[in-house]
Amino acid sequence: MFLVYLLEKTNLGRIQNVLNCNIFNFEMKATSYNIDFLKGLMVFFPVIDLWKNKSLVFYFSILSIRIRFRGTYLGLLWTAIEPTLLFVFLYALFTSIRITTRDDFGIYLLIGIILYHSFSRGTSSGLASLFQNNSLLYSVNIKKEFFPVTSTTTSALLLLVEIGVFFALLPIFGFIPKWTIILLPLALGLLVLLILGFSYFLSIVHTYFRDIQPFWSILMTALFFVTPIFWYVEDAEGIALDIQRINPVGQVIELAHKIIFGEIPPLDDWLYTTSLVLAILVIGFILFRKLEKNIVERMSE
Repeated sequence: MFLVYLLEKTNLGRIQNVLNCNIFNFEMKATSYNIDFLKGLMVFFPVIDLWKNKSLVFYFSILSIRIRFRGTYLGLLWTAIEPTLLFVFLYALFTSIRITTRDDFGIYLLIGIILYHSFSRGTSSGLASLFQNNSLLYSVNIKKEFFPVTSTTTSALLLLVEIGVFFALLPIFGFIPKWTIILLPLALGLLVLLILGFSYFLSIVHTYFRDIQPFWSILMTALFFVTPIFWYVEDAEGIALDIQRINPVGQVIELAHKIIFGEIPPLDDWLYTTSLVLAILVIGFILFRKLEKNIVERMSE
């Protein structure tokens, strides 16, 4: 709703002039063979093109965060409080009952909760990104993919806050990260791309099928229990292990687990997870571009 809020506070005519100027013109001018080649790449990888307007995307993402926590006393602290409270509850539960845990289970549980919480929040926000900004879609000529990209950028910024909380809690558990922690940004990058891919897919499907929103909410709850957050992949068998093999967020979380505990994930794990994430990103974007022409008409129904 942050763009709707912006329209309420700013003259619509001025915003329309800004949005219609060159900063929202995502088509590159083909002046040479190299530029033509790059322009072709933009059709499939719009994030590269959006990088030209990164300051604008970043501005709207910050504005989204400010409006998200407007009226609350704790503000941005809620970004850290939500996963932390869930962690405290689950940690107390699993360490007080007879369930097999290992050394540094708290760290294992905490990073799993943070990454899954970011994925769930990011995809849910991306799902609603078009409907929440329908006022702009009705009145301004703007590239539709701007909204899921901005939503994903917001999720990435909030994820950075949560990762900061993670490192702040490490001394409490007496845990010293190994040198492999320098690989963690790679896993976080895959998570952000995964959120973007699902945001493309869910946002456009949502304009055609409203039932996707409650369905996704139920799926996120169910997926939490079949993702290696409070259980270990090597202990899993049967359907849990089968689901983990095709669970993209579970694969990313498992990469993060290995990195944090001093293990370099095998190249096969990197290639499989990256291929899974990129496949979802490409499929989501292609579907988005294929169906985006009728977005305004579908949302007005």
